[in-house]
Amino acid sequence: MENLTLKNKTIIITGANAGIGKAAAIQMARLGGTIILACRSLERGQVALLDVTTQSGSQQVELMQVDMASQKSVRQFVDAFRNKHHRLDVLVHNAANFDHRQTKPVMTEDGVETVFATNHVNIVLMTNLLMDLLKASAPSRIITVASKGLITYPFIDIQFDNLNGEKRFSMQDAYYHAKQAQVMYTFDLAERLKGTGIIVNCVRVGNVAIPDERLDHLPGWMVKLYHFKRKFSLTPEKMAETYTWLAADPSLSEVTGGYWDAPNVAVKANKNAYNRDIQKKLWAVTEQLLQHN
Repeated sequence: MENLTLKNKTIIITGANAGIGKAAAIQMARLGGTIILACRSLERGQVALLDVTTQSGSQQVELMQVDMASQKSVRQFVDAFRNKHHRLDVLVHNAANFDHRQTKPVMTEDGVETVFATNHVNIVLMTNLLMDLLKASAPSRIITVASKGLITYPFIDIQFDNLNGEKRFSMQDAYYHAKQAQVMYTFDLAERLKGTGIIVNCVRVGNVAIPDERLDHLPGWMVKLYHFKRKFSLTPEKMAETYTWLAADPSLSEVTGGYWDAPNVAVKANKNAYNRDIQKKLWAVTEQLLQHN
């Protein structure tokens, strides 16, 4: 990560109160960026704010509240951000919902199932609402986040008849379905933004150690499983290096529509992710889910 700088750059990182998001915030703050920690919980966010400022040595770190399950909250966040900031150089969509306690579909106030809302639909909304700032600040960057777990779903595609879990639901299937949607959105958005100075890339997050405070809702046997997996896991700091590389490396100024395991390590998504017709249909359906607000 030598010779990288984010001086005079403004960066939003959602879900920055723990794990990879917080580690990325620390790394990017060390590079001189103004970092906005966009967190659902102000209480946990305050703890993260102290950690990030202390460990980075930077005072250019702010905490703002957003609930990515709520279109209203996303709109309020964007309004509040615009009131304080007049540029946006990097938008990192790190926040996600993978709560194993949820065993059936839970609808948001917007009529969208909460996993799909958090992990896809409202990411699109936030990007749309900040697009003019990203364009005005170009060259700028958008970073989305998927999961290496998608490898275990080699034939996964967008289930347009089951977006809200109408036919079947499990947290694992809903999560990976939404992550597949994010990969397809990344590829589509990159094409649409060519020539604007905005690059769009996706991180494929691998097996990363999960801190104990994020395991407190799980049954004992599952906590033991995560503890075992931790022995073979990447640290959040190591995975965050990919976020930081995508945000800061000047050699990437025209590299867009990529899918990355690590810095300079590009990977392929499954075949369905590259289907332009499905990408366009997903775009249209997502826009419809945002129209009633």
